[in-house]
Amino acid sequence: MSVQVVGNGGVILDVDEARNLQVFESIPGYPAAGGFYTVTGHTAAVIAASLAADTTLMAARLAAASSRKAYLTKMRVSMLLATAGAAGGIATVLGLQRFTAATPTGGTARTPNLVGPTKGSGTDITDVRDNNAALTVTSVVFGSIIGSSSVPNGSTNVAPFEWIFEPYAPIELSAGDGVCLRTRNAGPATATWLFSYNMHWFER
Repeated sequence: MSVQVVGNGGVILDVDEARNLQVFESIPGYPAAGGFYTVTGHTAAVIAASLAADTTLMAARLAAASSRKAYLTKMRVSMLLATAGAAGGIATVLGLQRFTAATPTGGTARTPNLVGPTKGSGTDITDVRDNNAALTVTSVVFGSIIGSSSVPNGSTNVAPFEWIFEPYAPIELSAGDGVCLRTRNAGPATATWLFSYNMHWFER
């Protein structure tokens, strides 16, 4: 038999006769305003060789007038080498970084998707964009590096490679805050590559 833990709203937990917690897959509790979202984007052409350090390739920002907070739960970046770099060369390091004050411009705008189309409301991350060169970053203030990974450099035979960033706690964004993918070093003189990404978050 199971043992039920009851709260003000009814049964909130079940444990079995050995006091093991029973877990059942269910619909997540969507906030009335906000919700769970995902967005995807990709390069339209290869990333150029000798790409400068601190080049912004993708950005997403919570609206400055938002009354919510956004919580980033996962960033998945898929990368593919197009032209090999020199043997023993230093690969491009790509970082996920906070920013504030303004939104990068240029590139291709992407549309976020509400995961539960009948639940929640529209996102306040109203500007997501990416480019295969560099977004314009006038007046943008960059903050801490949240995570980073390197792009394969040595051979065109390297299989597509994924960087999955899943923080142990969601990354909290307040109104006007954003996150971006940005190079952390100067790229190799010969290596070129492509990427696509999928970002997951919720707002409330």
